[in-house]
Amino acid sequence: MKTLPSEISIREFLAAVASADEAHGAVSAAAVAGGIGVSLLAMVAALPKTRSDSAADRTELINAATALTEVQEELIETIETETAVRIFAARNMPQASEPQRVDRQAAIQLALRAAADVPLEVMRLAVRGLKLAETVAAHSARAASADVQLGVALLHAAFSGARANLEGKLSSLTDAPYSTSVVDELAKLSEETATAMRRAELFLQVPPA
Repeated sequence: MKTLPSEISIREFLAAVASADEAHGAVSAAAVAGGIGVSLLAMVAALPKTRSDSAADRTELINAATALTEVQEELIETIETETAVRIFAARNMPQASEPQRVDRQAAIQLALRAAADVPLEVMRLAVRGLKLAETVAAHSARAASADVQLGVALLHAAFSGARANLEGKLSSLTDAPYSTSVVDELAKLSEETATAMRRAELFLQVPPA
């Protein structure tokens, strides 16, 4: 998005995403969804009661909370990453001569690649969050299962939203090796997401009476 400082209010953010002028609203919305999911997981990890009230549970949850904080900070950085201006500037470069057209096209591709890197990073961070969700689900109190489930759902939404945005950008890229590497990573991250969600959900199932 154009300018999105960390201090922006929720109301202002929602208005910015709703604006037709915000080219990267979808990616920012995905990152915020992931950030909220991470916050829920961190909250659960900080609760005084754990799954078995053991020191091992507490240690695992403390480590998970620290890692979740890092993921959240990196998600905030993706929200504040500026790419729309670079694309706009590249497309407005002069193109009166062949050398100028070549330079302009190269600049556009560089800007588009930078724009593609943002949703890709959101996906990577969502996967990291989902893997940490497994730890939180395994060691937190069952009473907090609903919060963990919502955190997992929001991280999955972040992943899916970022993936859809990235897939829409791939057709504009002419760098075949880069596009191929992105497609390969998409497949890998999708598999990791599905696995992490399944593992987390195993710990959230209510045991039979």
